[in-house]
Amino acid sequence: MIILITGTPGTGKTTISPLIADKLGCYLVDINQLVDEKQLYTGLDPEKGYKIVDMDALEEELHKIINNRVDEEKNVPCIIIEGHLSHYFPIAEFVVVFRTQPLILEDRLKKRDWEYDKIHENLEAEALDLCTWEAYQIHGSRVHEVDTSSMTPEEAVDIVSRIISGEKSFLPGNIDFTEFLK
Repeated sequence: MIILITGTPGTGKTTISPLIADKLGCYLVDINQLVDEKQLYTGLDPEKGYKIVDMDALEEELHKIINNRVDEEKNVPCIIIEGHLSHYFPIAEFVVVFRTQPLILEDRLKKRDWEYDKIHENLEAEALDLCTWEAYQIHGSRVHEVDTSSMTPEEAVDIVSRIISGEKSFLPGNIDFTEFLK
């Protein structure tokens, strides 16, 4: 089983994903780490300073990792691919988009000492539910949204576990942060 954990930066992916992997016995792939280790980028955006990720090379590397894990451990229960680009990977049984109320997200991004423009761009993406929309375009009904604004990492782990077990469903469209666009 392949589980994609995605969302705007600062929504809790990197904190929560290892806890989910531990609970479910999954192999965890951190996309940001993978891009850096394998140099899966073509350069830096001259205006924003972001790495320009080679999405074809990233997808190829993810396929290699998945195939290697399956070959090494015949009964791999799951692989979690975590990162704000993970929803572009076309194969998944579940896609979980972490969402966070923009004012809370703003505080988290400020603590990272991000530039104002970068924070604003990410707050706008969150208010417009960009990651959810993109994920839904690729994965349809396999996408679930979880609002991590006021929950502990352990509560988020419990919710994701319940989504994967089929006990709960958090289909897109129930989280609306558009009032923050004003």
